[in-house]
Amino acid sequence: MRELTFRGFLTQYVKRLSVQETNSLYKLAAEASRSNARLREPLLLYAVYSEKQDVLLQATKDPAMYETYQVIVSRYDADAMTVLLETSSPALPTEYHKVWRSYLSQKNRRQADDHTKELMRQRVKRLQEKYGVTNYRIYTDLELNPGNLNAWLKHGNGDKVSLETARRTLRYVEAAGSLAQ
Repeated sequence: MRELTFRGFLTQYVKRLSVQETNSLYKLAAEASRSNARLREPLLLYAVYSEKQDVLLQATKDPAMYETYQVIVSRYDADAMTVLLETSSPALPTEYHKVWRSYLSQKNRRQADDHTKELMRQRVKRLQEKYGVTNYRIYTDLELNPGNLNAWLKHGNGDKVSLETARRTLRYVEAAGSLAQ
């Protein structure tokens, strides 16, 4: 799986924030100035990281929004903006830092999920030993792919199961243990 870049995140983010679900700078600029103020900062970042600042400035009809964009675009390119965002510099308004934190949260989510799945795997293994629940019983009763479940439980390959499958497996083994008591 490819690592999420800030530009890739911004492309998805402005599209999700937009009522029109578009990446058209003209449509986004109109929406941001009329009815969707939450779109303003991510939109500018999207334009800067896509190297389309000039298009955004041309598309921006709201004078106050244009002036804000113009000041930031004239001072910072994508590299300078990255440094400001990474260092939480007060040179940029806090709204831009919120977008950066959202990016970091999404980027690091996979790592956090992998850690959670590993903790669940360890607990499942302990409960399996304690209550005598086999992998066969788990994947049969839960209708899971045997190869993927075995790769996760036996070899610790967290890529083979989703976080939801790991949760279902843990709940199943815990329930089986409570029945055995």
